[in-house]
Amino acid sequence: MGDHDDFEDNQYPDNDVFVPYVTAGNLAQKNGAKITLWGKVTRVTASEGFYVKTVDDQEVLIRLKRPLNEPLEGWYEIYGVSQGKSVLCDEYVPFNEDMTKNIDTEGHKGLARLLAALDDPWNLGDDNSSNAMAGVVPMEGNF
Repeated sequence: MGDHDDFEDNQYPDNDVFVPYVTAGNLAQKNGAKITLWGKVTRVTASEGFYVKTVDDQEVLIRLKRPLNEPLEGWYEIYGVSQGKSVLCDEYVPFNEDMTKNIDTEGHKGLARLLAALDDPWNLGDDNSSNAMAGVVPMEGNF
């Protein structure tokens, strides 16, 4: 359909690069960035879009650019831009039956956590110093 605005894509020259998976827990730190989110539809609203429950068990509003014209249910992979507590949706893709049956929410949470850590500038896993943890001593009891 020709209703996709072309100017939108120029805002994000990196359209073909990997878009990080997030969970509700790290949505806010990605504010303004393109993200991918997994969620199970919990409710649909006529005015705003729909809500999903993410793998970390939080509800997130998925805002749509145009009104829904189809029933939504089950798990979706949602592509869009983080708006802190909600996502401005570019596209959503339903999971197929098999994926839904075997959805690995724990594994996906781990993946999203890992990706968040890789993005974290304070992450100690710096390539140039393999002994970044040297001299870091676990704290002893008596707090």
